[in-house]
Amino acid sequence: MKHKMPQYEYINMDSGWCETFDRYGRWTYRKDRFPNGLKTVADHLRKNGHRLGVYILPGIRQDAYEANAQVKGTEYRMQDLVVEKREGNGFKGATYMPDAHPEIVQIFYDSMAELFAEWGVGFVKIDGCGPGGGDQFYPYQSPDTRECLKMMAKAFQRYDIWMELSWYMDHSYADDWARLSNGARIFIDIESYSTRTMTSSHRVFQRITQAARWVDTGVVGKEYGFFIDLDVVLVGMVVNGKCVDGLDNDDVRRSYISFWAIVSSVFCIGADPRMIPDKYLAMFNHPGILEIHQAGNMARPIGTGNVWYNRRQIWWKRMPDGRICVGLFNAHTYIFMLGISHDIKLTLTDLGIVSAAIEDVWSGEKLGVHTGSYSVRLRPGQCQVLMLTPM
Repeated sequence: MKHKMPQYEYINMDSGWCETFDRYGRWTYRKDRFPNGLKTVADHLRKNGHRLGVYILPGIRQDAYEANAQVKGTEYRMQDLVVEKREGNGFKGATYMPDAHPEIVQIFYDSMAELFAEWGVGFVKIDGCGPGGGDQFYPYQSPDTRECLKMMAKAFQRYDIWMELSWYMDHSYADDWARLSNGARIFIDIESYSTRTMTSSHRVFQRITQAARWVDTGVVGKEYGFFIDLDVVLVGMVVNGKCVDGLDNDDVRRSYISFWAIVSSVFCIGADPRMIPDKYLAMFNHPGILEIHQAGNMARPIGTGNVWYNRRQIWWKRMPDGRICVGLFNAHTYIFMLGISHDIKLTLTDLGIVSAAIEDVWSGEKLGVHTGSYSVRLRPGQCQVLMLTPM
């Protein structure tokens, strides 16, 4: 991993790492998968400069409640912390919402954070959070977990553990999410759950519309310590020697990576990097694109960011050194097919400048000095990422 993708920091496990709880009701690892414990795994990852991440849900595990596990360091038990037995997250039947003895609930989460820190965990994804969840047709399927998340945040922040919220978090509560966490998934899963492929071009470009909702929340970016999460980047995923990412072509793959970079989304890959073809590893490790991503600020659209109403998407942000990064995207995609080519025109006064020297970031080509505007014709799903030096 360090050799293939040297700039990436965390290696995160999804829900399969845990199937039960320890004697104190805390999430614990599967001994059949990790016979030497998670600390051994985390120590190994640390040698390569990586930190281990795990997946959990808010609330009190229902199996720990039924077993009436003890809260470490107290005489209280799980059934003392849950009275009404309300659902604790968006996945029904998994956890209960704690609703009694909040000071003891805090002790419970403190002990969980302490355990994770002992293992060497540096990242926690908390799924099923709300207000949010569901999908675009049936949203808000997760209960309001904010009180629970406040206690979890207090516990994990003590150990410098990155806390990520999921899924389809409501942007109306952006202030709360930024105060409680480091990142939030802002839409449904990018996976298509097909038996043959992982996602689709249409599902990628859908996320542009969702990102636009967060632009004016005023809490996204490095200065706030909070980032949007557009979900996993599946470019180049190979299974049994076959690319199964489900994307139409390399234009779309480059747009996928480019948009995540320009909005400085939490950036996770969903494939074994040892299996990703070299040409896609080169995309992931492109120095210019990594620089744009690591600037840590979110780009904003010129015009509407809704791809259904505006197929010619233009997003821009100012880099720390004063240059301006612009992403031009032909977002003309449908569920089962690509659309048509479009001419996209960037008007420089929309960026507050009159002329600029322009460079194509992906190719490194110098495109000359342009005054007033810049235009390009892009195929459906294609993008061009520009770096402008104002003149």
